[in-house]
Order: sequence, then C-alpha cells, then structure tokens
Amino acid sequence: MKIFFDETQKERGKINTNYSILRDSLRSEGFEVEIYNDFPISEKSLKCDVFVFACPDGSKLGKTEIDAIINFIERGGGLLVIGNAGGDRGLRTNMNEILNRVGIEMISDQVKDETNNEFNMPTHPVIKDLVEHPICQGVSEIVVVAGCSVRGSSNMRGIAKTSPNAEPPNAPVVVTGEHKGGRVVATGSYRLFSNYGAGLSLRNNRTFAMNVFRWLSRSDIGKAPSPAVAVKKEAPATAKVDAIVPPKSKPVETSAKPSPIPPLPTTAAKPRTSSVATQRPTTAGDQNVIQEIERLRSEISEMREIIARLYSDSLGYLQEMKEEVRSMLDYIRTKEG
Repeated sequence: MKIFFDETQKERGKINTNYSILRDSLRSEGFEVEIYNDFPISEKSLKCDVFVFACPDGSKLGKTEIDAIINFIERGGGLLVIGNAGGDRGLRTNMNEILNRVGIEMISDQVKDETNNEFNMPTHPVIKDLVEHPICQGVSEIVVVAGCSVRGSSNMRGIAKTSPNAEPPNAPVVVTGEHKGGRVVATGSYRLFSNYGAGLSLRNNRTFAMNVFRWLSRSDIGKAPSPAVAVKKEAPATAKVDAIVPPKSKPVETSAKPSPIPPLPTTAAKPRTSSVATQRPTTAGDQNVIQEIERLRSEISEMREIIARLYSDSLGYLQEMKEEVRSMLDYIRTKEG
C-alpha cells in the first residue's frame, strides 16, 4: 500500500519533520510513504492508494487538480484532508471545493472546551463521543488540538464529536464516508498527527491516526503500534545527539614503522603524480592511517546529517509553538471581546 503526502500546497504537516513519527509508524506496518510534489496534481501521477493533504496553507488548487482528485477517489482511492482552526478561510485554501463534492465541509471556526480539555487549555478539547466505526476501534478518547469542526451530509458520518459543553457543542471534528469506489476522511486538526507534545503522544491519538490510514487503504484495523517507533517525549537536542553519535573508537596501535622515502633517482626525473601509491609502497601503517581518515569522514558525514535533522525538527517545533501562541491569543481575544 502506497501513501502520498502532498507538498505542492505548502502543507504544514511534513513527513520528514513534524510528521516523521507518523511516517515511521506507517512504514513499520508495511506502508510505502512518499512525498508527492508533482505540480500541477494530475490523475496520471496519483499512483498511490491514499493521498493526503496535511493542512495546506495559503495555496489553492486549480479546477483540473480538483477533478483529478475526485476521479482518484471514484476509482477506489483514499483521501485524507487535514485542516486547522479557521478552516478554509483561516488558511486561505479551497479544500472545501474537493470536500463539498463528496458531501463534507470544514467549518471556519475553532473548537474549544472549557471543561473537557488537555493541559487546562480550552483549545485542546478532549473528545470522548466516539461512534462505533473501524477508525475508532481501540480508541476511547482523542485530543483535537487547535482544530475546526467538520460537517457531513447524510452519506458522510461524524465519528468523533465535541461534548455538550464545548463550543460548538456536539459538533463533529472527524467526518468519514465512502464516495463511489473510494473513501474519504476529513479532520480539522493537523496537530493530531504531529510528533510534538500536542500530537500523537496525547491520549489515544496515535491509535486513532493509524486506524485512519488502515481504513482508507482497506488494511486490517486494530493492530497494536509497533514498539520500534513508540512515541516518546522530545529529548533535549544535546541528549539526542549523544544518543545517535557512535562512540569514538580507540586509535589503532601498531608497531610497524613507515618505510623510509626512497632516494631520488640518478636518472632523469619522471613526471610527478599525486598518487602516494606510485611514489612508494603502501605499508601497514599507511593502511591504518587511511582507515582512520575514512572513519573520521564517516563520522563527520553522520554528524552533518544529525545537525540537519535537528535543525529541521527545531523549525517544525517552532512552527507548532507559533500556532499554539496564535491559538491562545485568538481564544483570549474572543473572551475579552
């Protein structure tokens, strides 16, 4: 089963940064997970089982792209559309032009709950009203962070709803259903699927997220998460580096001494070459030096990869903190005004 995560629409959710745990969890179950960046989106290029829009931001699809996605669904594909608080209007996108054609609409609001929430933050409502559905198997509660509500027609079902005390009350936050040959899921919280503190690690979010992909791809539901990619709290950057960098090996000890440089020839000198091997024989000592240089090069290359990964993770984390602050400011303004 192949899953494409679109990156043509400036999505906030990216599988190599803030969605990397989700990516690894899916791969551990045998899914092929890839970035999709063919522009414009065409039916010919949608060679996957599940296509994901992980919260597009400030970008709109063209009519031919929307038609291609609808045709993909009708041919049996699975579509996951993930939004954020404010819906299309807040993100300046047109995901509803796809969703409306299958009977779903993301609402331009923000779900809040003063009573049932995580971290005592109303913008982190805990959702316990879950219906009987394969996606909800093994799930008793999820946390929908900085999300909007979602509306569905008669053939599209709200499978997770806010509490009677929430704003808006008893409102679906996840809607799903079948459209002709395919399946669709829409949810208004991209951070539900995220690596960081307000994402997969909360309540039953990870099981719920994995069930979404199993259902969309028609795979088995109810598998336990793989222990190899268990969600853990983010460790400080220094600790992460120490955990990844291999310990330095001891210098290679040898009693062999390099052979002396041979005397200059008495005949006419031949043109010099940069190769050490043509100037004198390679000894055991030379081999040890070469091996040590290669080892250092390998360590330097690995360190570069670690630094790049940490930098990318830091950007993702800062983006999420920015969203958190924005969400709280919006909430405070609504309370004051």
